[in-house]
Formats: sequence, C-alpha cells, structure tokens
Amino acid sequence: MAGVVHKKIAELNAELQNALITAIILTKTTPNTFLARDSSEFRGVISFTLRDSKRHIINCKVWGTKELVAEYNRKFKIYDVIDVITPSVVPTLVHDKSTLAEQVRFQPLPTVPFSLVLNEGQGRLDNSNNYRDVCAFRELHNLRRVPHKPLCSALKLQDVRCGIKECSAKEQFVDLLVLVAALRPVKEVRSKRSGEVLNCLELVVIDGSYSDGVILSIWQSDWIQRAQQYWEAMRTVLHLIEVKLNYSEFYKSTTLAFTGRTLAYENPIGAEVDALMQFAATLATKPWDTLAYTMNNQVDAAEIKTQMTVKQLYARAEGQLKADTEQFTAVLYAMLTHFDFDGIGQVISRRCKSCHALLSRNQSICDAPKCQLEFSLQHDGVQYECFFNINVQFSDHTGTLLETRLLGAVAERVLALTPQAYEALSEQQKAACKWKFLMDYFEVKLLVRKASAVRRQMSVIVVDMRAVNIAELAEKICVF
Repeated sequence: MAGVVHKKIAELNAELQNALITAIILTKTTPNTFLARDSSEFRGVISFTLRDSKRHIINCKVWGTKELVAEYNRKFKIYDVIDVITPSVVPTLVHDKSTLAEQVRFQPLPTVPFSLVLNEGQGRLDNSNNYRDVCAFRELHNLRRVPHKPLCSALKLQDVRCGIKECSAKEQFVDLLVLVAALRPVKEVRSKRSGEVLNCLELVVIDGSYSDGVILSIWQSDWIQRAQQYWEAMRTVLHLIEVKLNYSEFYKSTTLAFTGRTLAYENPIGAEVDALMQFAATLATKPWDTLAYTMNNQVDAAEIKTQMTVKQLYARAEGQLKADTEQFTAVLYAMLTHFDFDGIGQVISRRCKSCHALLSRNQSICDAPKCQLEFSLQHDGVQYECFFNINVQFSDHTGTLLETRLLGAVAERVLALTPQAYEALSEQQKAACKWKFLMDYFEVKLLVRKASAVRRQMSVIVVDMRAVNIAELAEKICVF
C-alpha cells in the first residue's frame, strides 16, 4: 500500500504517521451512538483491542458516523486479523494514576503507553491483505491461544469465591484459568437504567480447586455469539484476564462477570490446561448440572449409613448446623406421603440423546445447533430419551422432606417399571401402583446437595429405598 509503513505495536511512537498495523482482534466494545453537539447528525464510537505479538496489546478507538461504526461492528469479529491504516498514535497518561484507572475501567489494560485513534476520513480499518504470508497470518491467528500473561499466575476459583465479601464495595478483577462446564440458554433481561431488553449468557465454569461451578455472566453480544458457536461444555478452557468478581444477592454466592476490560483466550497451550482437562476427566458427577448429576450419581447405597430425621437433614443442609461440605448422604426412616403417580404431577421427563439437556414437556427436539447438526447427519430417529423424574415427599415425626426426586434407573428398580411400560398403563393401573407405595414406611437412602449459585434449591436424590414394617421402624426411629 503506497505511502504507508508497516509497523509493530512495539515500534509505535507519538510522531509516527502513515503507519499500518496488522493485528488480531482480542475483543471489541458494543458501539455507542450519540447526537453530535454541533449538528443533528448521529455519531458513533467503537473500540477494538488488538495484538500483533506475544508481548503487546493496544486499544484502538474508532470515531465516525453512526453508519460507519455500525458497518465496522458488523464486518469485524473477535479473532479476525485486520489492518489498521494510518491511525493517530496517542500517548496514554501513565503518570496520572487516576486518569489511567478511568481509561482501563472499561477496556483492557494495554502493554504499551499508547492507544490508536481513527477518525472517519483520517484512517480506516480493513481486512488484512497480508494473507499471502501464510506463516505470518497463522502466527497472528494462533495468538488467541497464547495469553500475554502466564497461565501460572491465574488464581484458583476456591480462593476467589471465599475471598470476596458480600459487603465489599471495591471492584475486584482477577485472572482465572477455567473449564466451561455448562452453557445455559440465553435469557432476556430488561435494563433498569434504560428499559432496553438485553441478552445475557450464563456459563458454569470450574477448575481443579472447585468443581461445583461458579456462574460467569456475559452481556456482550459478540462474546455471546462466539460462545454459542465455538465453546463446548467440558471441552473449552478459558484463560480469563481481568474478569470481575461480584457477590450476587440472587444467587447468594460469588459470581463472575465478563466486562469491557476482560479478555479471554480460548484453549490456551500449557501444562496447566492439560492438568485441568485431566482433572475434569476424573469427575464422575456433574454437580453444576442437576439432571446430569442425578442421572449419573456414583454414590454406593451400601456406604450410606448415617441415620437422620427430616429436621436434622434440613438443619445440616440449610439451617443452624449447615456445614462446609457441598453434599452429604443420609438414611431416613419415614412414610411416603406424596407420590403423584396418577395425577397432574410430572412423572416422565425427556432429555436430548446427544447433549442430555432436559427438554420441556412439549419439546421433542433440542434447540442446540450442534445437536441439530448431529441428528441431521445421522438421521437417528427419535432425538430424545425418556426417564422417570418424580417428586416424592417423605414425612417423619419431625417434619416433611419436600425436595426429594425419584429418578432414572433407581425409579425403574423401585417401581419395577420402565418409562415405556408406565406410558402404556391405564389410569386404574397407575392408581393401583401408586397405592402400593403411598402411606407406607420406607428406609430411604438419600444424597443431599445443598443450594448454590448453580443450583438454586437444595437437591435430594433417592439412591435406594425399601419398605419396612412397623417393628423395624420402631427399632430405627430417632426422637429428639
């Protein structure tokens, strides 16, 4: 390109003119549109964070008409390689700590004391024409997996979730190395400030120190789109730089927020990542996913021996005796007082054969694009599988346990029925089966998981149950 000089970020200075910088987009902001002071024209601004080497990143701000900014936002995606042509190189006021703090509050911290500024008509962005140098392009593109900060400097989830206090007013930002454990459906939230409806994607992330999961919220549309297209549960590792710590009143727990100053490197290369993946492979259960957990719990019923009453169960799970452990087991001797086997309550649920996500009552096809692609290629017939998912309640002399679920293979064994056989029963047969169990006494072996940010209510799963007579009940009953 005539008249321009190709420069690296490390070579920039305030006197430099007619420079061309080829770099990869690490992140970008949502465009901001405003009415110009001296006219009725709408103007816009958008910022990109760029990188062209293992060491250096820089922020680039683009000012222009509303249409130009919208076009740049549509045209350039995260991790695209672009050319920045004839920008102004503006020094950042590193000597003024308050100004610097304000500058990096809404954008990543650069590694050089400059920023790039483009004004419409005085510079532009373009797709990189450097594709002829395949090695150079590949090197730039691979920077999405090479963090500019060492992986070993990342903190542990267990430490940060215990370190933040509910009353802390100071914003806290940390670096983490986490595995995406689950992606929840995008939800719509109305902004209290503007009334605008915003999209929010919540992820559950884990690491080797805390496998129960922490919520990571993403509000930026580009990152939501990126996550939905490319991130996979239990396969995508993220090195998060400057992710924000929050205390959520809704979840009553520490959560993470992806902000304008946050960077994410996908599946970085390093021994720490290999160790995290090896740890994830050892997880027999998925406590962040209630359905997956309950369908695949590995608890040995023979090892459950601690007897409790309903009152003791609640005390340990959420009351005055609440312990630090996330789960515990117990043996309960109680009467089955709620078993809506023939009524309006849910008895059979469906889950996707591919991703095992729970489907709604009227849903027969998973909404996930990856599942739809898989089924379209394999033509596998029915795309879901049925399983028992029954709410049951047990009562003893201390109270009633409301949250218990009888699920999957355990339910089939106890009921001596398959979901398909249940659906073939008449209403009279369902009622007869119900009264074989209702109002009888049982020894119930339970797995109790306490409420958390990724599980809003305590979860009580039947691991095993058998009927007991009055004589055995009298021997086992606890009174306090």
